[in-house]
Amino acid sequence: MRYAWIAALAVVLVGIGGRLAESCGPITSVMLFATNRHPPPGEHIGAPGVLRPRYATEDLLYAYRMLSGVHMSKDEVGARLNEYTPSPELRIARWVETRSGVATVPWTGVNPDRNVPGVDYQYFLNCLGDAFDTAAETLRQRIAKWHIDSANIAEWVRGQDQVFANCSGDAGMPEALTSGDPLLMADRRYQIAAAKFYATQFEEARADFEAIAADAESPWHELAPYLAARCFIRQSNLKNDERERNELLAKAGERLRAIINDPSQQKMRAAAKSLLGFVLVRIDPQQRLLDIEEQLHQPDLGADLQRALTDYSMTEVEWWTATGKALYQKSELTRWLSAVRGGEGAVDEWRTKRTMPWLVAALMSVHDGDAAVPELIAAARAVRPGTAAYPSVAYWGIRLQIRAGEADAARQWGDEALGVTQTQATLNLLRAERLKLARDWKEFLKFAPRQAVAVEEEGEGPPNKDELPAFDVDAVAVFHRRVPVRMWIDASKNDAIPANLQANLAQAAWVRAIILGDVASAHLAAARLGKLRPELAEEMSGFQKERDPAAARFAAVLLMLRGPGFEPVLRAGFSRATPVMEIDDYRDNWWRRLDGPVETSATDFLSKEDQAAGEEQGWRIQERGGNSVLFLTSQAIAWARSHPTDVRVPEALHLAVRATRFGSSNDNSKEAFDLLHRRYPKSEWTAKTKYWY
Repeated sequence: MRYAWIAALAVVLVGIGGRLAESCGPITSVMLFATNRHPPPGEHIGAPGVLRPRYATEDLLYAYRMLSGVHMSKDEVGARLNEYTPSPELRIARWVETRSGVATVPWTGVNPDRNVPGVDYQYFLNCLGDAFDTAAETLRQRIAKWHIDSANIAEWVRGQDQVFANCSGDAGMPEALTSGDPLLMADRRYQIAAAKFYATQFEEARADFEAIAADAESPWHELAPYLAARCFIRQSNLKNDERERNELLAKAGERLRAIINDPSQQKMRAAAKSLLGFVLVRIDPQQRLLDIEEQLHQPDLGADLQRALTDYSMTEVEWWTATGKALYQKSELTRWLSAVRGGEGAVDEWRTKRTMPWLVAALMSVHDGDAAVPELIAAARAVRPGTAAYPSVAYWGIRLQIRAGEADAARQWGDEALGVTQTQATLNLLRAERLKLARDWKEFLKFAPRQAVAVEEEGEGPPNKDELPAFDVDAVAVFHRRVPVRMWIDASKNDAIPANLQANLAQAAWVRAIILGDVASAHLAAARLGKLRPELAEEMSGFQKERDPAAARFAAVLLMLRGPGFEPVLRAGFSRATPVMEIDDYRDNWWRRLDGPVETSATDFLSKEDQAAGEEQGWRIQERGGNSVLFLTSQAIAWARSHPTDVRVPEALHLAVRATRFGSSNDNSKEAFDLLHRRYPKSEWTAKTKYWY
């Protein structure tokens, strides 16, 4: 494993429901309507949206600065936009692409990780991404000067390959050059120093960089002092003794301050300041955090803003340690971070300071029944739309009103907030709260659909347009456990529901009606589904021609056996990726065991009769059709026994056995297999059914 300071950030998701990625394996994709760990991609630039308790420290600090009224400059926004740098693997690939034209020097690969000295099975990222960026850019410049097929380029690439060979182990140094092109010789001296650095020969590398810094003719003399300071830092990272680490870091700090104060080092000043922050974080983390707190209140930090955010997030201390307790007392920012994450004291801080950051923290953390609730709600209602705090105070204030039983006031506030220009994630969160307050069926349908903000699948962006809008878990739960089939069909005709969701509703309603034995409703759902999904129009038309209820049920069962995408449920987020009539390669076929009762949003908008009917139907569907393959196979076997001359029976029995292979487990697969082989030995369907599962 790598050191913690290189660990990647994890994203915690809101909303469930997924699909299997269309790639080399069953990677689940999840549609996100809001996020818990970071703001959605791009939505945190210029406006913080709704703050969430589990947001990463950097995101909360960024929001704190805006809530405090500090203007965001273009440079600061730009730095924040570029905070996520390409992975080392991608940067290595760019380097390989640049050198690929040098045919005389075969590429042998590179591993950027190196084993931690003296420790088994632990590695650190030795060759950082910027090393490959620098190598690629330098090679492009040298090709422009010398031509790609020149001996100088071949020698330069051989030397650079030798540098990178030291990333993962001691591979020896590039050969020193005593004659030839002066630029190539200068580059080679730099390559040797870099190779020593990666080989953890830090003292030798530092001496080489200092010699390069003293050579005004070298193209690397401006960068070399900075790299000499990095030698101290890298050496300190591999020391176990705290005193030795701090001594090395102090020396690095001296070198970096010298660069910052040197008028001739303008090009390296920003990089040196950034690295100095990294050093100070480790020498005196408490003071560094206090300095950052003061810095965050200053305008026009430019790229220094991202450095401050990163340093703070890397330096947070546990509140129960001595250092943490001391910092908690000294630092308002530290107390604020604790409060928005569920800590105490926000209400008292707000009453004392009356600032926006503390109003948001108080709304997020106040306990139900606290005497301050009315005062907080009044203060939140006074916040003007368009301000940085508005999304958070509106969302958390509305939730507070709902819990306080002030439904009418919360409903009015929610409608006002939804009428204001907001980020999509904010709108989704507000719609979820407004859904809880729906007064009738029309309002429920209005607030149920959502626009997703991202897809959680290896960093992908927003979902395809044909998947949007979608339902989130709150609406899905109400449909499954409270809404009778006739209202599913009604929703599939309601203009408040987008066409893609109308089709999903009609399709699920058709399956639910069949499981319930409600053929009349199934005919209504089929008529609607045939219009919404032209690819199923022929199948639905054939079903509708069956006027006898028993025959209609069998026709529907046969169609469901043919179409493994039929299911009696809605999915939160993505629908099934594979077309309804096709087998999914990753066993997303038919439906799995249906869940028992789940927590749902408030359903006062439904009449008592409709709620009772919806609940009763939900239980019957679970009891009868909870195991899709068992239900379908049982129906096929029963029809085969009662209608042995029906020419469709062999196909139905074959498909029943197939369903066990590609769907859920089934206790009567052998019964269907035996019945098929015993009664229809010469059928083409029997020949296709060689095994039971």
